[in-house]
Amino acid sequence: MSADELIVAYLDDELDAAAKLAVEDRLNRDSAFSERFEFLASNSVSMRAAFTALLDEAPVERMKSNLSAPGEIKQNAALLDRRRFFAAACLIAGAVAGGGLVRLLSSGEAASSQNWRAVVADYMQLYSADTLSNLSDDPAVKADQIARVASVMELPLTTQGLMISGIPFKRAQLLTFNKKPLAQIAYLDPKYGPIALCVTHTSAGKTDFQKEERLGMNIIFWASADHSFMVIGRNPPDQLEEIAGQLQRSLNGLG
Repeated sequence: MSADELIVAYLDDELDAAAKLAVEDRLNRDSAFSERFEFLASNSVSMRAAFTALLDEAPVERMKSNLSAPGEIKQNAALLDRRRFFAAACLIAGAVAGGGLVRLLSSGEAASSQNWRAVVADYMQLYSADTLSNLSDDPAVKADQIARVASVMELPLTTQGLMISGIPFKRAQLLTFNKKPLAQIAYLDPKYGPIALCVTHTSAGKTDFQKEERLGMNIIFWASADHSFMVIGRNPPDQLEEIAGQLQRSLNGLG
């Protein structure tokens, strides 16, 4: 189990006595683990709400046709306990423990540009100001993160080029979608909370700005010749478009 899965199993009383003692011992000697335990124990984020969209999009009819024996697939979220939802969250969201951003889709569905935005929205739905507020502000750490993202995504990203006026840059990290790298560059707006610029590779060609809303968040998305971009957050659409425009100008000619 990852650290988060272990904590959730402990909270759900699904560990044996020895495993419980091991968790309690780790709580006493591992401050990071203890902080994560307190966060998950008190977290009010609804996994069910965050992943309802994924359940609704599940290819039920295709799954039924692939069953070797007769059976009935029930689309009833109530049958999924918290731990199963958490496992889905770890697969889709990558979680703090470091897993990848993954979605279980058919190859046809995964090819759709719309699906990667849906996955990112599911992931960002789990974010709060607390998710980003305690991250390191060391310029060297941030520069190293950006350099790693720039190398993998084949984009000459710079710390200065990714700055947004009045909105602190918090983290750059690499996730995975459809077996391809997906970069997330996260910011924390003092008023509206987390914002992310996300980038993945594409061969679909250039597109201009487009807007949509998912799970209560606004999205501005566009594409260059080789990359798809999106900016997502709870900011008003016009303000988010201004932010996207600023970032696009710094990315002009890249990819």
